[in-house]
Amino acid sequence: MKKNDKIVIIVAVIILVFAGVGVAMYQSPQTTSNISSIITSKSYDVSWTLRNGSLSTISEFAGKKSPYQGTIMIPEKNVKSITFNLSWTDDHMTFMKRMGLDSLTLEVTMPNDTYYFTETNKSAPITGEGTISSTIVNGIIPPSTPIEADNEQDAQTKLKEKTYNDDSWTEKEITINVSVQIGEIRILKKMRDKGNNFDLEITYQYYEGVLKEDMNKNTGEDNNLSPEDPWAQQVVPPYISMIVNTGCGRYV
Repeated sequence: MKKNDKIVIIVAVIILVFAGVGVAMYQSPQTTSNISSIITSKSYDVSWTLRNGSLSTISEFAGKKSPYQGTIMIPEKNVKSITFNLSWTDDHMTFMKRMGLDSLTLEVTMPNDTYYFTETNKSAPITGEGTISSTIVNGIIPPSTPIEADNEQDAQTKLKEKTYNDDSWTEKEITINVSVQIGEIRILKKMRDKGNNFDLEITYQYYEGVLKEDMNKNTGEDNNLSPEDPWAQQVVPPYISMIVNTGCGRYV
């Protein structure tokens, strides 16, 4: 090979090397940022479990001239229903404990007057026991929309937002009134009968959300090359390998 030909080939190889280095070192900042954002985005499904809760039993006295009046608050969000169980025992009855039976009335008013009920029941003969049980239902359906987030902590934060939490009955006053109608017909006994003690148990159900990462919904792309990919086996930069494979490397 002539000397001039060798010089031309060497110059060509040098140009290819510099060109390869320039291509390898060039990266688009905007493209890298977008890919990073796509890779870290994940989708978390939300599953809802129905939980049970309760408040401390209210043990009070309802007088014939002074009905019981009080308020309660439910601490949980996504409340599905609340059940009120009122119980008492009439301590003044006449005629073989079959007459003179007291009647109690339970009145409940929900926050913002969204729901109201009143129910009355009379004490049972002989035992004098009485009960009132009523359940109010909110009828909410928690959303099943998946949460898109960078990580689980971010998804947990979004799960606490208004979109996933109904707080119409949460930490708001629920008004309760318990009144009594004396059944005693004997004048002296009726004057002595001041009312009745009662117990009011309050239970409720609410939805609790739990996150579950859906691996099939990840929006990122897999950047890990397969071991079978020839590029994954390259130890030296690819552009150097191409130059060597052309046979031009022996002239460098």
